[in-house]
Amino acid sequence: MAETGTLPKRLLGVWAHPDDECYLSAGLMARVVAAGGAVRIGCATRGEYGTGEPALAGTTAFAAERQAELEASLGALGVTDVEFLGLADGSCDAADDCEMAARIAAEIGRFDADTVVTFGPDGITGHADHRAVNRWTTAAIEDAHPGVELLYACVTVDQAARHRTMHDSIGLFADLPGGRAAAVGMDKVALRCSLDDAELGRKRRALACHGSQTDALAELIGEETYLGWWRDECFRRPTLAERADAAFIVGLHAAAAPPAELVGAPS
Repeated sequence: MAETGTLPKRLLGVWAHPDDECYLSAGLMARVVAAGGAVRIGCATRGEYGTGEPALAGTTAFAAERQAELEASLGALGVTDVEFLGLADGSCDAADDCEMAARIAAEIGRFDADTVVTFGPDGITGHADHRAVNRWTTAAIEDAHPGVELLYACVTVDQAARHRTMHDSIGLFADLPGGRAAAVGMDKVALRCSLDDAELGRKRRALACHGSQTDALAELIGEETYLGWWRDECFRRPTLAERADAAFIVGLHAAAAPPAELVGAPS
Protein backbone atom coordinates (compact mmCIF):
# COMPACT_ATOMS: atom_id res chain seq x y z
CA MET A 1 0.00 0.00 0.00
CA ALA A 2 1.61 3.24 -1.15
CA GLU A 3 0.42 6.74 -0.41
CA THR A 4 1.73 10.20 -1.18
CA GLY A 5 0.19 13.15 0.65
CA THR A 6 -1.91 13.47 3.79
CA LEU A 7 -4.90 11.16 4.24
CA PRO A 8 -8.10 13.11 4.99
CA LYS A 9 -10.01 12.56 8.23
CA ARG A 10 -13.37 13.88 7.00
CA LEU A 11 -13.68 13.39 3.26
CA LEU A 12 -16.52 14.76 1.14
CA GLY A 13 -16.69 13.62 -2.49
CA VAL A 14 -18.86 15.63 -4.89
CA TRP A 15 -19.62 13.86 -8.17
CA ALA A 16 -22.09 13.95 -11.04
CA HIS A 17 -23.25 10.36 -11.52
CA PRO A 18 -23.19 7.04 -9.67
CA ASP A 19 -19.86 5.27 -10.46
CA ASP A 20 -17.80 8.50 -10.82
CA GLU A 21 -16.86 8.22 -7.16
CA CYS A 22 -15.80 4.59 -7.47
CA TYR A 23 -13.52 4.88 -10.48
CA LEU A 24 -11.76 7.96 -9.15
CA SER A 25 -11.70 7.54 -5.37
CA ALA A 26 -12.78 4.07 -4.14
CA GLY A 27 -9.34 3.29 -2.73
CA LEU A 28 -9.10 6.67 -1.04
CA MET A 29 -12.54 6.31 0.54
CA ALA A 30 -11.75 2.84 1.85
CA ARG A 31 -8.46 4.05 3.36
CA VAL A 32 -10.15 6.95 5.14
CA VAL A 33 -12.74 4.59 6.62
CA ALA A 34 -10.07 2.05 7.63
CA ALA A 35 -8.15 4.81 9.41
CA GLY A 36 -11.22 5.74 11.48
CA GLY A 37 -12.22 8.73 9.38
CA ALA A 38 -15.59 9.65 7.87
CA VAL A 39 -16.67 9.79 4.23
CA ARG A 40 -19.71 11.42 2.69
CA ILE A 41 -20.70 11.43 -0.99
CA GLY A 42 -22.76 14.09 -2.72
CA CYS A 43 -24.09 12.95 -6.10
CA ALA A 44 -25.71 15.51 -8.38
CA THR A 45 -27.86 13.07 -10.37
CA ARG A 46 -29.01 9.48 -10.35
CA GLY A 47 -27.58 8.85 -13.81
CA GLU A 48 -30.91 7.83 -15.26
CA TYR A 49 -29.79 8.30 -18.86
CA GLY A 50 -26.70 6.13 -18.48
CA THR A 51 -27.99 3.28 -20.63
CA GLY A 52 -28.16 2.36 -24.29
CA GLU A 53 -31.61 0.84 -23.84
CA PRO A 54 -34.26 3.37 -24.96
CA ALA A 55 -36.97 1.70 -22.89
CA LEU A 56 -34.96 2.31 -19.70
CA ALA A 57 -33.32 5.66 -20.35
CA GLY A 58 -34.69 8.41 -18.16
CA THR A 59 -37.13 6.19 -16.29
CA THR A 60 -37.82 6.26 -12.59
CA ALA A 61 -37.05 2.54 -12.48
CA PHE A 62 -33.57 2.98 -13.93
CA ALA A 63 -32.87 5.95 -11.66
CA ALA A 64 -33.77 3.74 -8.69
CA GLU A 65 -31.53 0.97 -10.04
CA ARG A 66 -28.55 3.29 -10.30
CA GLN A 67 -29.17 4.70 -6.84
CA ALA A 68 -29.22 1.16 -5.45
CA GLU A 69 -26.00 0.39 -7.31
CA LEU A 70 -24.31 3.42 -5.76
CA GLU A 71 -25.45 2.55 -2.26
CA ALA A 72 -24.24 -1.06 -2.66
CA SER A 73 -20.90 0.07 -4.09
CA LEU A 74 -20.30 2.52 -1.26
CA GLY A 75 -21.33 -0.15 1.24
CA ALA A 76 -18.61 -2.43 -0.13
CA LEU A 77 -16.12 0.32 0.79
CA GLY A 78 -17.56 0.92 4.27
CA VAL A 79 -19.32 4.16 3.31
CA THR A 80 -22.96 4.68 4.22
CA ASP A 81 -23.39 8.47 3.99
CA VAL A 82 -24.67 9.62 0.59
CA GLU A 83 -26.78 12.58 -0.48
CA PHE A 84 -28.39 13.08 -3.90
CA LEU A 85 -28.68 16.68 -5.06
CA GLY A 86 -31.76 15.86 -7.13
CA LEU A 87 -30.79 17.11 -10.59
CA ALA A 88 -31.74 15.32 -13.78
CA ASP A 89 -28.98 13.43 -15.55
CA GLY A 90 -27.56 15.66 -18.28
CA SER A 91 -29.00 18.87 -16.80
CA CYS A 92 -26.16 20.02 -14.53
CA ASP A 93 -24.67 22.51 -16.98
CA ALA A 94 -28.01 24.35 -17.11
CA ALA A 95 -28.38 24.61 -13.33
CA ASP A 96 -27.68 27.89 -11.57
CA ASP A 97 -23.99 27.82 -10.59
CA CYS A 98 -24.39 30.08 -7.58
CA GLU A 99 -27.39 28.21 -6.20
CA MET A 100 -25.61 24.87 -6.53
CA ALA A 101 -22.39 26.29 -5.04
CA ALA A 102 -24.40 27.47 -2.03
CA ARG A 103 -25.92 24.01 -1.61
CA ILE A 104 -22.52 22.36 -1.71
CA ALA A 105 -21.09 24.94 0.69
CA ALA A 106 -23.87 24.02 3.11
CA GLU A 107 -23.03 20.31 2.73
CA ILE A 108 -19.36 21.03 3.46
CA GLY A 109 -20.33 22.90 6.61
CA ARG A 110 -22.82 20.32 7.87
CA PHE A 111 -20.35 17.49 7.36
CA ASP A 112 -17.41 19.53 8.70
CA ALA A 113 -15.21 18.25 5.87
CA ASP A 114 -11.47 18.79 6.03
CA THR A 115 -11.02 17.66 2.40
CA VAL A 116 -13.26 17.75 -0.66
CA VAL A 117 -12.55 15.75 -3.82
CA THR A 118 -14.22 16.31 -7.16
CA PHE A 119 -13.48 16.69 -10.88
CA GLY A 120 -11.08 19.21 -12.33
CA PRO A 121 -12.38 21.84 -14.78
CA ASP A 122 -12.06 19.36 -17.66
CA GLY A 123 -14.34 16.91 -15.86
CA ILE A 124 -11.75 14.17 -16.55
CA THR A 125 -13.66 13.23 -19.73
CA GLY A 126 -15.07 16.62 -20.74
CA HIS A 127 -18.64 15.63 -19.76
CA ALA A 128 -20.71 18.78 -19.20
CA ASP A 129 -22.23 17.43 -15.96
CA HIS A 130 -18.75 16.74 -14.59
CA ARG A 131 -17.54 20.22 -15.49
CA ALA A 132 -20.54 21.83 -13.83
CA VAL A 133 -19.89 19.93 -10.60
CA ASN A 134 -16.33 21.24 -10.66
CA ARG A 135 -17.57 24.84 -10.96
CA TRP A 136 -20.00 24.52 -8.08
CA THR A 137 -17.60 22.77 -5.76
CA THR A 138 -14.70 25.12 -6.40
CA ALA A 139 -16.94 28.16 -5.95
CA ALA A 140 -18.31 26.68 -2.71
CA ILE A 141 -14.79 26.39 -1.30
CA GLU A 142 -13.75 29.86 -2.47
CA ASP A 143 -16.88 31.53 -1.14
CA ALA A 144 -17.45 29.82 2.19
CA HIS A 145 -14.71 27.34 3.12
CA PRO A 146 -11.28 28.60 1.98
CA GLY A 147 -9.56 26.58 4.72
CA VAL A 148 -10.86 23.24 3.42
CA GLU A 149 -8.49 21.26 1.21
CA LEU A 150 -9.87 20.98 -2.32
CA LEU A 151 -8.46 18.25 -4.56
CA TYR A 152 -9.23 17.48 -8.19
CA ALA A 153 -9.11 13.89 -9.45
CA CYS A 154 -6.63 13.80 -12.31
CA VAL A 155 -5.00 11.59 -14.91
CA THR A 156 -1.21 11.52 -14.83
CA VAL A 157 1.01 11.59 -17.89
CA ASP A 158 2.03 8.02 -17.12
CA GLN A 159 -1.57 6.80 -16.83
CA ALA A 160 -2.55 8.51 -20.07
CA ALA A 161 0.40 7.03 -21.97
CA ARG A 162 -0.02 3.53 -20.54
CA HIS A 163 -3.69 3.29 -21.53
CA ARG A 164 -3.76 5.52 -24.62
CA THR A 165 -4.69 2.80 -27.09
CA MET A 166 -7.55 1.61 -24.91
CA HIS A 167 -8.74 5.17 -24.25
CA ASP A 168 -8.80 5.86 -27.97
CA SER A 169 -10.65 2.63 -28.70
CA ILE A 170 -13.50 3.47 -26.32
CA GLY A 171 -13.46 7.22 -27.02
CA LEU A 172 -13.08 8.08 -23.35
CA PHE A 173 -11.67 11.55 -24.00
CA ALA A 174 -13.51 12.27 -27.25
CA ASP A 175 -15.07 15.42 -25.76
CA LEU A 176 -11.67 16.92 -24.91
CA PRO A 177 -9.42 18.84 -27.33
CA GLY A 178 -7.56 16.39 -29.54
CA GLY A 179 -9.36 13.49 -27.88
CA ARG A 180 -6.63 13.31 -25.24
CA ALA A 181 -6.70 13.45 -21.45
CA ALA A 182 -5.61 16.67 -19.78
CA ALA A 183 -2.78 14.78 -18.08
CA VAL A 184 -0.53 16.19 -15.36
CA GLY A 185 3.00 15.36 -14.25
CA MET A 186 3.61 13.67 -10.91
CA ASP A 187 5.08 16.91 -9.58
CA LYS A 188 1.53 18.32 -9.63
CA VAL A 189 -0.01 15.43 -7.67
CA ALA A 190 -0.82 16.34 -4.07
CA LEU A 191 -2.37 13.01 -3.02
CA ARG A 192 -1.81 9.61 -4.59
CA CYS A 193 -3.18 6.26 -3.52
CA SER A 194 -1.46 3.33 -5.22
CA LEU A 195 -3.64 0.36 -4.35
CA ASP A 196 -2.19 -2.97 -3.34
CA ASP A 197 -3.79 -6.18 -4.60
CA ALA A 198 -6.19 -6.49 -1.67
CA GLU A 199 -7.32 -2.89 -2.04
CA LEU A 200 -7.64 -3.28 -5.79
CA GLY A 201 -9.78 -6.38 -5.32
CA ARG A 202 -12.08 -4.43 -3.04
CA LYS A 203 -12.33 -1.62 -5.55
CA ARG A 204 -13.18 -4.13 -8.29
CA ARG A 205 -15.98 -5.53 -6.14
CA ALA A 206 -17.29 -2.00 -5.58
CA LEU A 207 -17.17 -1.33 -9.32
CA ALA A 208 -19.03 -4.57 -9.97
CA CYS A 209 -21.92 -3.18 -7.91
CA HIS A 210 -22.33 -0.60 -10.70
CA GLY A 211 -23.07 -3.44 -13.10
CA SER A 212 -25.27 -1.41 -15.43
CA GLN A 213 -22.22 0.73 -16.19
CA THR A 214 -19.24 -1.54 -15.65
CA ASP A 215 -20.07 -5.07 -16.84
CA ALA A 216 -20.03 -4.37 -20.57
CA LEU A 217 -16.96 -2.13 -20.39
CA ALA A 218 -14.95 -4.69 -18.41
CA GLU A 219 -15.86 -7.33 -21.00
CA LEU A 220 -14.94 -5.00 -23.87
CA ILE A 221 -11.46 -4.04 -22.68
CA GLY A 222 -10.66 -7.28 -20.86
CA GLU A 223 -10.64 -8.01 -17.14
CA GLU A 224 -6.88 -7.66 -16.70
CA THR A 225 -6.82 -4.20 -18.26
CA TYR A 226 -9.98 -3.16 -16.43
CA LEU A 227 -8.63 -4.31 -13.08
CA GLY A 228 -5.44 -2.27 -13.29
CA TRP A 229 -6.91 0.74 -15.07
CA TRP A 230 -7.48 2.89 -11.95
CA ARG A 231 -5.06 1.19 -9.55
CA ASP A 232 -3.51 4.62 -8.96
CA GLU A 233 -5.90 7.32 -7.74
CA CYS A 234 -4.31 10.75 -8.13
CA PHE A 235 -5.47 14.17 -7.02
CA ARG A 236 -4.08 17.67 -7.54
CA ARG A 237 -4.74 21.07 -6.04
CA PRO A 238 -6.49 23.78 -8.10
CA THR A 239 -4.31 26.38 -9.76
CA LEU A 240 -4.63 30.06 -8.85
CA ALA A 241 -6.36 30.66 -12.17
CA GLU A 242 -8.90 27.91 -11.47
CA ARG A 243 -9.63 29.40 -8.05
CA ALA A 244 -9.96 32.84 -9.61
CA ASP A 245 -12.52 31.51 -12.09
CA ALA A 246 -14.57 30.17 -9.19
CA ALA A 247 -14.24 33.45 -7.31
CA PHE A 248 -15.56 35.20 -10.43
CA ILE A 249 -18.70 33.06 -10.28
CA VAL A 250 -19.17 33.97 -6.63
CA GLY A 251 -18.49 37.63 -7.39
CA LEU A 252 -21.14 37.72 -10.09
CA HIS A 253 -23.61 36.31 -7.57
CA ALA A 254 -22.72 38.96 -5.00
CA ALA A 255 -22.98 41.73 -7.60
CA ALA A 256 -26.40 40.53 -8.71
CA ALA A 257 -27.82 40.36 -5.17
CA PRO A 258 -29.66 43.39 -3.76
CA PRO A 259 -28.05 45.19 -0.78
CA ALA A 260 -28.68 43.32 2.47
CA GLU A 261 -30.72 46.14 3.99
CA LEU A 262 -33.11 46.10 1.03
CA VAL A 263 -33.82 42.36 1.00
CA GLY A 264 -37.47 41.90 1.86
CA ALA A 265 -38.03 45.66 2.20
CA PRO A 266 -41.47 46.95 1.14
CA SER A 267 -41.58 48.71 -2.20
